Amino acid sequence: MASKSVGLTDAKIKGLKPPAAGQVEIKDAVVPGLRLRLGASGTRTFLLRKRVGGVVRNITIGRYSDRFSLAEARKKARIVLSDIEAGGDPYEHAPKPIRGAAAGTVRGMWPDYKAAKADRRSVAEIERVFTRHILPQFGDRLPETITRAEITRFIDGIAAQTPVMARNVLAQFSSFYGWAMPRLERLQANPCRDAGRPPPPKPRERVLGPQEIGLLWNILNEEGPPFGAAIKLLLLTGQRRNEVFSASRAEFDLGARLWIVPAERAKNGVAHLVPLTSETLDILGGLRVDEASAKLFASRGNDESGPSGFSKAMIRIRAALDAQFDSPAQHWTLHDLRRTVATGLQRLGVRLEVTEAVLNHVSGSRAGIVGVYQRHNYLDEKRAALEDWAQEVKRLAASQPIKSASMPVRLRRSSDTMYALGKARGKRQNSARNS
Repeated sequence: MASKSVGLTDAKIKGLKPPAAGQVEIKDAVVPGLRLRLGASGTRTFLLRKRVGGVVRNITIGRYSDRFSLAEARKKARIVLSDIEAGGDPYEHAPKPIRGAAAGTVRGMWPDYKAAKADRRSVAEIERVFTRHILPQFGDRLPETITRAEITRFIDGIAAQTPVMARNVLAQFSSFYGWAMPRLERLQANPCRDAGRPPPPKPRERVLGPQEIGLLWNILNEEGPPFGAAIKLLLLTGQRRNEVFSASRAEFDLGARLWIVPAERAKNGVAHLVPLTSETLDILGGLRVDEASAKLFASRGNDESGPSGFSKAMIRIRAALDAQFDSPAQHWTLHDLRRTVATGLQRLGVRLEVTEAVLNHVSGSRAGIVGVYQRHNYLDEKRAALEDWAQEVKRLAASQPIKSASMPVRLRRSSDTMYALGKARGKRQNSARNS
């Protein structure tokens, strides 16, 4: 097997001609031990040749592609070399109590950590944080070689965009280290404990005013499903975003005019009864029923989950609302609608404990010892409050007609048609995967 050292570049790698038979290796002149192996089939694979514990090891770094470039290979090779110099061995398979600890890396330990958290209501959020943030950054690292300075820089990068998510990622990573410490001999401390932590965000106070509520309702009439109908439900019921967007049709008893949010889907783990007003029933009755999915609002490409695309929809809807004013409105989020409902109920004279019952808040008047002995579910009071609120929203909508000429073109197109086309595309993709 021939081997020579050259100044590799992506252009050179792409231009290499495969050998007639066997394999050739080309040493990288930049990172010691890094080599490119070129086979007769044209496959280009990076490997790192390094003496570990007196034995020469060939450690596969990855297959060359547009997504895994020379720069990525060098970066990963340097990380592996750093781990080895720190006393680690990414390919050590000594007996351990669990499979993940034997794998050594964060990615190798992740399946067992996830299994240990399987009974948590937050397991979906844990998986999302690891898949989106932690594993792409630290998945191939040995946990004991990751420093608090690295974690601080990592968290600072997230905090520059979303401070709340940065604190969440740090908390999840710290929890992982708390689980990993008893399983790793060389892990002496939790590096997340002393890493930099973004300050807690200031409590949001944004509430949509009466004019904004009326205009938003009329704009949602133009938006169509799934976001038009779903956001209307948020505005009429005051429930949380995921409770609406991930709802199943089986949760709704239209005869009893009741929506039962099960405990496993409620944020506080308490099953919640939401009375359905006539306006809410009209929205539910106007939804298409997708027999392939149990969801009230099914994803276009996955019938087992609720819809995605919140960010694009909110940009579209905010732009439509801004177009109704001489200057853009203050930024608002879907969660601000929940605060808007609570404020609206208080403005209508609804008692605080009834407002908290509508929101499924176990706090304030329903917390502590009061909550232990006060078991009244306020169902009748909640129904009356939501009926009054629905009438208020209708009144505000009637008083605030939208200026259609100023509506963004994207919103004025038939979103019903766009949604139907998306659903059809998703079904074709699912059918192709299944076949």
